[in-house]
Amino acid sequence: MLAVSGGRFVDPRGAGRDAARVDLGGRWVVPAYGNAHAHITDPTPAASTRYLKDGVLYVWNPNTVTLSVEAKAFFARPDTYDVKIAQGGITEPGGHPERLYVDYLTRYVYKGRDRAWFVGNAFHYGSTPAEIDAALDRLRGQGADFVKAYLLHSKDWERRRGDASFYGQRGLDPRNMRHLVRAARKRGLWVAAHLDTAADLRVAAAAGVAVAAHVPGYHSRSGEEGEAKVTLTDEDARAVVRAGMKLVPTYALAAGELAAEPGKPAPDSALRRRVFERQRGNMQRLKQAGATLLMGTDTWGPIFEEAEHWVTIGAFTPDEATRIVLGTGALLFPERRIGCFRAGCEADFLVLGGDPTRDVKALRLITDRVKAGRRIPVAP
Repeated sequence: MLAVSGGRFVDPRGAGRDAARVDLGGRWVVPAYGNAHAHITDPTPAASTRYLKDGVLYVWNPNTVTLSVEAKAFFARPDTYDVKIAQGGITEPGGHPERLYVDYLTRYVYKGRDRAWFVGNAFHYGSTPAEIDAALDRLRGQGADFVKAYLLHSKDWERRRGDASFYGQRGLDPRNMRHLVRAARKRGLWVAAHLDTAADLRVAAAAGVAVAAHVPGYHSRSGEEGEAKVTLTDEDARAVVRAGMKLVPTYALAAGELAAEPGKPAPDSALRRRVFERQRGNMQRLKQAGATLLMGTDTWGPIFEEAEHWVTIGAFTPDEATRIVLGTGALLFPERRIGCFRAGCEADFLVLGGDPTRDVKALRLITDRVKAGRRIPVAP
């Protein structure tokens, strides 16, 4: 039996006879879900409803245009989802995500905005330690909860930096990562890194990056420049564990890219097989090494799609994937007592109509959502 008072779980023995009672017999009560990688976290009822409907009460947004203190206050309420935001990430001129914002999102989302509006806002330049320090000071002033740094093809950084054909496909000088992490820590901030290759992962682990926002092999084009570039070794997995780095695979992105679509050519079945086999191998090495994984999507998609993908490719059992889903929220907000059912823990939880440890698709069967001890009404 569980008892709730004042938004937290309390000792059931203290519940009075007049306490309201709810019979949840035959259903499963689980911690609320978290999404460790989502970029669309608008401070609006519509965005909140979308997350809450999918059972997500906690989110990390590792890159966005700067959100004001007033906008962030939207999230600190019992009827909305909770968010930690990195604000804009740190990259180099011409590096990811500059092209995404300047050439694409300016057409559809931030209409009419030029490059100058995005610099120091959606992304910050950090080509030297001095520029990195300035960017970190700016981010702290903007109220960033953590820092996003971009590492892309670290071994080829020198070649890509001077080649216009790699616009948007390069990132920071890997030699600056140690400085960035140390400087961020001095300012009370931890670092999440975008990673594309195994070499990027090694640089991040050696530098002390706290979170890998992707695991190499996360998209269907990952192996185009050589399978070895995105294939992790046993030593890579052990290095991640030694560094204490958490990882957000976002591996279902590849499944979305390779999914069949009406009116389009059928996906390359051989490519699908190679991509998913590589993903399975990477995940199994990380699992065997004891790495800490978080559920995240990098899309609007619900986190249970990511969990289902892990099971489908044979990387995890339903029980293993479910435990990671249910443990993610507490890792996103470690300073809070969430994801637990002991007295004093925040009364945030979901009620499911099935057992996801036996069938991971039961993560979708949400019948009730509760935050701070109150049911959250969500339209069907």
